Amino acid sequence: MPRPLPRRAFLTALAGLGAAALRAPAQPAPGRPVFFVPAADYHELPAGCYAENLIPPSELILHWDGNRHGRELWKVAVTYETLAYVQQSAHFAVDNQRVWQLLPMYQQRVQESYGAKGYNKIAVNIELAGRDFDLPDFAPGDNQVRLTLRLVSQLMDFYAIPFEKVVGHYERDDRGLKQDPGVQFLAAFREQLAADRAARTPLKQRFFAEP
Repeated sequence: MPRPLPRRAFLTALAGLGAAALRAPAQPAPGRPVFFVPAADYHELPAGCYAENLIPPSELILHWDGNRHGRELWKVAVTYETLAYVQQSAHFAVDNQRVWQLLPMYQQRVQESYGAKGYNKIAVNIELAGRDFDLPDFAPGDNQVRLTLRLVSQLMDFYAIPFEKVVGHYERDDRGLKQDPGVQFLAAFREQLAADRAARTPLKQRFFAEP
């Protein structure tokens, strides 16, 4: 039969356990995963592309992926490969045909991405395939805008993100180096988003809130 610990050793061990608990508090389970796309369009980025911790999202940041190899390569698959190569990340990629979800997401929290320096702990980042959207020759197609509008509305409803927290990367770049997704593009997008939200019936709101 094992001998009981002396009182001093017992108290020391108990204090050590308490200190360990203070150093590493248990995080609540995130709950069931949430998918905003069909299973075929979920493509998780490699683990080195994003932070391990989960964050409560409170804003949406729109980007372009900066692809300079021609519109025929403005594809979500190219967005994914580029992010994986440079070890950066976003939660979604959008092209003219589809939306890909790139990171794990849950009912109240999402995986922290490496998408907007200084704001990753609060943001869901969305990459639109393309670049220079304010130039007529590079404006995104109508279907890409439509898919982005639907995704943004769904995320706003699901995570209770207000309209004023749908922003562009250039508005969250303290260095002044970013231009995405374009000043004119974002202004027009916000007008369309406001009109879409105003036209929502309660039934539509419930539908968009369900991934």
